[in-house]
Amino acid sequence: MKKLLVMISALVTMTSFGPIAEAHSVGNVGSEAAGYIIKSTHLAKRTSDWTTYSLAIPSAYVAITNEGAKRWRDTGIYQISNKVATSSNTINTNNDPLSSAYAVTTSYYYTNDYKIIQWHIKYNIHLMVTLTNAQKQAVATHEIGHTIGLKDLYNTSNNTNIMYGYGGSALKASKPSAKDKTGAAIAVK
Repeated sequence: MKKLLVMISALVTMTSFGPIAEAHSVGNVGSEAAGYIIKSTHLAKRTSDWTTYSLAIPSAYVAITNEGAKRWRDTGIYQISNKVATSSNTINTNNDPLSSAYAVTTSYYYTNDYKIIQWHIKYNIHLMVTLTNAQKQAVATHEIGHTIGLKDLYNTSNNTNIMYGYGGSALKASKPSAKDKTGAAIAVK
């Protein structure tokens, strides 16, 4: 009887206080202080491509996206390119005077492995026309950072990181900083 009670007690203790196994932790990795935040439910693959959503997209937006992609390729962390043929990832434009966003990136992922499987970048021409070409390229680089899984940063100490969330003329970075690269390297593991 005593052995049975010890076994039941041990079983209750292991059930109550034993380790919890999770297939994947959900939440953020990094912080404002670290200079990068990755939404861990949005982890990227190491390579990606895109195609334009329609032939009506102005060639200037294809060009700035190509430049943003080149800046991420130059890091050696994320390989992204424009595949004019069919791709599930797209770039497009809209003209929304009611929006304060220069661009928006939407990502889709499977919940079993949390890898981004599809994304869309939409540039808001209404605001983008107010920027210099260099600023537009920085916005494109920032948006491609979202396709990797990086989130916006809002602390002013991060205004030299490409993922600084107050874009456009407030964005001081033109390419991924060391902190952006650290976050990207974690995101594509």
